[in-house]
Amino acid sequence: MSSINTDEKLNVKTNVEEFDGEILLGTVISASGEETEVHGDLKHMDEALGFALQNDDFQYTEEEDRKVLRKLDFYLIPFISFLYSLFYIDKASNGFAAVMGIRTDMKMKGDQYSWTTSAFYLGYLAFQPIASLSLQKFPLSSTFSVYMFSWAVIICLQATNSSYPAFVFLRTLLGCSEASASVFTTLLTSQYFKKKEAFLRVSFWLATAGFGVFFGNMMAYGIAIRSDQFSIESWKILFIVVGLISFVTAIILYFHVSNTPSQAWFLNERERRIVVERIRENYQGFGNKVWKKHQFLEAMTDIRTYLFFIYAVAFNIPNSALSSFGSILLHTDLGYSSTDALLYGSPQGVVEFIGLPILAYCIQRFNLPRLLTCAILITICICFACLLAFGKDSHTKLAGYYLLGLMQVGPIGSFSYFASNVPGYTKKVTITSVYLVGYCVGSLVGPQTFRANDAPHYNPAKITIVACLAVSAACYYALWAICYYDNKKRDAKQAELGDKYVAPKNIEFSDLTSKENIYFRFTL
Repeated sequence: MSSINTDEKLNVKTNVEEFDGEILLGTVISASGEETEVHGDLKHMDEALGFALQNDDFQYTEEEDRKVLRKLDFYLIPFISFLYSLFYIDKASNGFAAVMGIRTDMKMKGDQYSWTTSAFYLGYLAFQPIASLSLQKFPLSSTFSVYMFSWAVIICLQATNSSYPAFVFLRTLLGCSEASASVFTTLLTSQYFKKKEAFLRVSFWLATAGFGVFFGNMMAYGIAIRSDQFSIESWKILFIVVGLISFVTAIILYFHVSNTPSQAWFLNERERRIVVERIRENYQGFGNKVWKKHQFLEAMTDIRTYLFFIYAVAFNIPNSALSSFGSILLHTDLGYSSTDALLYGSPQGVVEFIGLPILAYCIQRFNLPRLLTCAILITICICFACLLAFGKDSHTKLAGYYLLGLMQVGPIGSFSYFASNVPGYTKKVTITSVYLVGYCVGSLVGPQTFRANDAPHYNPAKITIVACLAVSAACYYALWAICYYDNKKRDAKQAELGDKYVAPKNIEFSDLTSKENIYFRFTL
């Protein structure tokens, strides 16, 4: 048994003792002011702790830090961003197929098309808890690559029949397979990047949904205008192409993205140690495979969890509605032909793809409060929704439709919050899952707001978009206020403790939640 060096003045153990596979990190002062000893089996701590123990007195330069960050950005962000754009294309391919003849070929009537979209989110909702738990319990990247392989196969299978019931069944299975995508990208971001870096990186991969809008629309347009050259329906060609791209990407993912930074093939041994040290300030490491009941209960009693749930429901009603019915709206309300609707839908993706990273960079560059700024930007997007809903001519409506792409700053704020502001791995997975359940509920409701009886202008659906964005903005204002005053309380406790306010060594990797750890601060 190794000796423990204890500071007599502060009565805080500053080294880690290992005995029969158990560790004692030291005495921790909780957010409520109570003192708690952090100890237990090594498996209950973060996976990064084992590497942190080898980094005693490890030093590195600012230049090395920048070099490692550049490597992470080069090897991870472009690939993960492309992967996330595929997630959007795969999901939205149903909307592209809608103006390529799938409704006619499958003899859909009334609101049957709406249910092909809702079926996706029913599968997503049902499988979401299982997907999240599996990503925690099993190797992260390897597990997700299996999910991605399965959804590639399912998309290809969508092109094998013209039966409406079979198609709805496959859409449900597709939702089950894709339920892991957002959880995976969030957990991966938290493994590699500092809290202050997460917002911009999340903006990169979320903004590529805009690339998905542009690329998907252009691909569908290119296939649609050549439909007479194919021996099968053009929408089937679309599903096959999208499925094969996803299939190849799943294979690359399995070999390219490691399960933890300590296994990253593109980093040498010293750089891997630097990654561990870089993420200390996050008070979270690589992850923990043990599901912890107390963290789950803490997440379920945190008001922020429910604000994110309400936000997710409200935001994704218009988000999914525009995703599924955007091309139809351009065709029936704004008067463009079926093929032109695909073409004119592309600029919204460009606005999102270019605009979101610029907004995120400005927020990080000028150190603006992220949650508050997101709330203000969503409020501005309400004006764009009003242009679409109440505009008098097609040009005004089209401008509103394009600028609504900027409302995706909301999910950037959400997922960067989960990546950097939720220490405690089980709590992180739980809050992310609750958010995604809200995402599913909103996405289920969204397509149903476009009722067949409201065609061709769908005015009730457009008014719903305005109202839901107002609720979304209100949730973000409340989240910012709660985190702001929580930080104030923690600062007051720090001032009260004075010299006793000293964090035990390696507490960053003890898998403590924000409630358990007074040393943690929310990034606003």
